[in-house]
Amino acid sequence: MGSFSSGSRRIRIKVSFEDSEFEELRKAAKERGFSSSQLIREAVRRMLEQEREREEMEREAIERMEAVMEEHMLRTLRALEHLRDELGLLKEELRTVEGAVTRLEEMIGLLREELSDLRERVSMVELSARDVWRNEESALARREPEAGYGQLHREAEMDAVGPDVAANPDVDFQIPSFLKDNPWVEILSRKGRS
Repeated sequence: MGSFSSGSRRIRIKVSFEDSEFEELRKAAKERGFSSSQLIREAVRRMLEQEREREEMEREAIERMEAVMEEHMLRTLRALEHLRDELGLLKEELRTVEGAVTRLEEMIGLLREELSDLRERVSMVELSARDVWRNEESALARREPEAGYGQLHREAEMDAVGPDVAANPDVDFQIPSFLKDNPWVEILSRKGRS
């Protein structure tokens, strides 16, 4: 049995040896000029120093590993915060896009209604123009050939606006734009003269 002093601590260690091991220990101590207990103490001291160095290396390795893990965790948290911010911005943009799509759908609906209304109006104008054209042709065909162009043109205009307006000279009327300066009126009036 031997004791080992480390600073203010004194550690007692009990070591059991086989007879043959103890004999070899005595020989080694004698060769070095130590007593058996001194040799054992030296061996234990070295062993404890190696154990301390090993523990220190393990502690440093654990600290380095913890530092690496902490750094990795901080980077991961920053990346997650960045992703969360990006996700928030994407949600905001998505709401903006959804609002714009809704407004576009409403506008498309209104444009469809207006297009339908315009189609109806164009059909009515076409029918009205055909009626006016037919009325003008029949009126020009009935006119006397000796009537001058001005008279025929005036009469075609009067026929185009209707018999009620033509019969009342006090009524100020507007000739439809498609009859004003219309070369067909002149051509048709010539047909009536020939």
